[in-house]
Amino acid sequence: MRKKGIALNQAFGAVLTLVLVAILVIIAIYLVSTMQGGFPLSSISTANESGYINGTTYTLLNMSLCRASAPVIVEIINTSDAIVIASGNYTLTSAGVLSNTTATNWEAVEVTYTSQWGDSVCDASDSMITQFATYPALVGLIGTIIFLALVIGVLVASFAFGGKRGV
Repeated sequence: MRKKGIALNQAFGAVLTLVLVAILVIIAIYLVSTMQGGFPLSSISTANESGYINGTTYTLLNMSLCRASAPVIVEIINTSDAIVIASGNYTLTSAGVLSNTTATNWEAVEVTYTSQWGDSVCDASDSMITQFATYPALVGLIGTIIFLALVIGVLVASFAFGGKRGV
């Protein structure tokens, strides 16, 4: 008589497959995050970005791009009178934060600058890493479902087919 159901020794393959998939996902995330910093940067120019130079700081918009760095101000124009603001009136950090160095506040300026960023390759790898961030929870859920299915399968098989047999 052949037993139906799943034997406990068959559970090893399913659990091992789940563990190997989880390990491969972790390795993939590590490799993608490592490669993200290895691609060359691209230059980007921005003309007439609206901003301000007053008592608070202003962060250039392109500094939110993937691996953004090295901003260089080309020109800042006060939009109320179309006068170019001299470079001694502000400072710019490597993170793209524009600060006022004088008592004069310019509430409406247009900033023209260049900077570098990681380009679309950096955006793609960043997006992939973000999407993988939701994956481990899914692995845990699938693992729990597989484990419960195996336990229930073994229990059902042992009760349904584990009765006494005649001699």
